[in-house]
Amino acid sequence: MRKVAVIFGGKSNENEISVLTGVFVMKVLEGSDFVPVPVYIHTSGEMYSAAKYKELPTFQKGVFSPQERVMFYGKTLYRVQPQKGKMKKLTDVDVALNCCHGGLGEGGGVSALTALNGVPLASPDLLSSAVFMDKDVTKTVIKGIGIPVVEYLRAGEREYEKRGAFLLKSVERRLKYPVVVKPVHLGSSIGITKAENEEELKKGMETGFALDDRLIIEKYLADKTDVNCAAYSLNGEIFVSEPQTAFGDGIYSFEEKYIKRKKDVGATSAQGQTQGDGCALNGEIADKIRSYTKTVYKRLNMQGVVRMDYLVSGKQVYLCEVNTVPGSLAYYLFCDRIIEARAFFCALLNDALAREQGAKHILTTGILQGVVWKRK
Repeated sequence: MRKVAVIFGGKSNENEISVLTGVFVMKVLEGSDFVPVPVYIHTSGEMYSAAKYKELPTFQKGVFSPQERVMFYGKTLYRVQPQKGKMKKLTDVDVALNCCHGGLGEGGGVSALTALNGVPLASPDLLSSAVFMDKDVTKTVIKGIGIPVVEYLRAGEREYEKRGAFLLKSVERRLKYPVVVKPVHLGSSIGITKAENEEELKKGMETGFALDDRLIIEKYLADKTDVNCAAYSLNGEIFVSEPQTAFGDGIYSFEEKYIKRKKDVGATSAQGQTQGDGCALNGEIADKIRSYTKTVYKRLNMQGVVRMDYLVSGKQVYLCEVNTVPGSLAYYLFCDRIIEARAFFCALLNDALAREQGAKHILTTGILQGVVWKRK
């Protein structure tokens, strides 16, 4: 039996959504060849681990003991004992799985943590995690490889304070109303607003800047359809899911995605991740989405499972966002039943272990041996 560190939570507005994903994944892995070891990252940045962190009520109570704080040292998880000035070995881990949504957890922090400690990661690496956590950089990269994105403008908080009037005129001239305002670094529709006029745009930007220092303002597509498509790789071969429609018309808030839809829609997973309404897509459009998904995954040399979110308007397809830690790890795009998710997650973990076997060694040049230090 091998042990997998399931890392979830994080310094993020999506901490609670990440808890739902992490607990779900650990429940699915129970009884498999991998023993899940919970590693919860609090919004303070402190890490905790104990058997109780596999259970949702632990987080509903919100009581975290200092005696349960942990840290990585190589592939070993240690219990931190600051009052004694000591560390006590908790357990060794063989591989890790990132379930952190948003913030540093999804944006490269967990990738860097595991890489520095030599823990194989069954999730995207540092480069793709950092690139796709930033909606502005995402659009720049996506456009660079020839994939369409919705027309947009970027806005920095300081820039807006100095040249706000110019930006507002540019929005009206180049994009026309209505527009959509999105914080650059946040997911789960947190801080997203639709503006029908300049006054609503100002309010939307005020909301956005309360959460992030940069925003993007996109042209609103009235007749659009939201579509999800995911990809993962095993032994170097890329597998792409069938595209699936996710929502109807309009802009969906955090509450509508995770609270209202959980009550109103039967097709939801254990943690409230919507599974789409299953509407059929035009064959040509579906093929294009699958092609774009595979292209991005391949060009960025990605690993693990990644979900890409598209907007379809008429015959035009736009890549909107790339989620390197998708809700439920996007199992629902590849599995018909939750029980099938176990084999899916185990395959990702085994692939990470296989990649470790082919990892290149670091070259030691020996240049320091030839340096002579002279005191003056």
